[in-house]
Amino acid sequence: MAKIRRDDDPYKTRHLPPIQAPEPAAEQKAAAEEPAHPRRQKGGTPDKKRPAKKQSPSNVIYNLLMVVCLVVFLVSGGVLAKRFYDDRQTENEFASLQAMIDTDAPATGEESNSAKFAALRDQNSDFIGWISIDGTNLDFPVMYAPDNKDFYLRHDFNKEYSVYGVPYLDEKTTLGANDQSENLIVYGHNMKTGTIFGCLTGYKDADYYTEHPRIRFDTVYGDGTYEVFAAFAIDVVQDTSFVYNEYVDLDEATYNEYVDEVIARSDVDTGIRPSYGEQLLTLSTCEYSSDNGRYVVVARRVSDE
Repeated sequence: MAKIRRDDDPYKTRHLPPIQAPEPAAEQKAAAEEPAHPRRQKGGTPDKKRPAKKQSPSNVIYNLLMVVCLVVFLVSGGVLAKRFYDDRQTENEFASLQAMIDTDAPATGEESNSAKFAALRDQNSDFIGWISIDGTNLDFPVMYAPDNKDFYLRHDFNKEYSVYGVPYLDEKTTLGANDQSENLIVYGHNMKTGTIFGCLTGYKDADYYTEHPRIRFDTVYGDGTYEVFAAFAIDVVQDTSFVYNEYVDLDEATYNEYVDEVIARSDVDTGIRPSYGEQLLTLSTCEYSSDNGRYVVVARRVSDE
């Protein structure tokens, strides 16, 4: 039997030489060692700058609309803020004027209220009286400038420009100690914030009339209380059949014609019909249900109770 040599033991672990990784090709090695360029593509050439992505027409229109809406919002907010500020400033100015009335002054002479309104007349000789309706914001001076038509439509008490203006008598009106028109017509703005004569449109509602049936109009010639008997809207361009502000100095027939017409048009049925000899007071303001709308409230003078 042949002897098995120790070196021929099949179970003996043999030490094999380590396997060497193949050397990379020179080009691959150089590429691996070279740092990557921030704008270089795989092929080794610099990539071109990518053009900005174009917005679609719908996106452009949307963005433009958003800008327009933002501008409109900011402008509208500014206008509202200014209007609010102007309203408060105007209210304060009128309150200052009201404080100048001397309610304790004695009534004497033809201009029986001359002392009562002396401070106001000293400041502006066009001042003729003060008008108010209890329970409302209507509480303002009234101006009279027959030689300067509609001046106080856009001027304040100090004759400075103002979009609010001051209530004023129609230039055709006569108002004196010994001679007065049968119908005193007073104009005032209806600001869209409801100031000046804005409350007059409330007379469309019967309940409002019941709560505010009387108007106070004290002039330099004496105090006056007037009872509302009609209130109506009219478009002064579309409806020329009744020119309400032409009825100023009236004979009995014209007086009755005017009374009949305003009662027929009235939004409220007051059951009151004035008689010739009772002075009328007509208040006129803008009414926005039509382009040239006016709202007119008509009252008759009554004895103070």
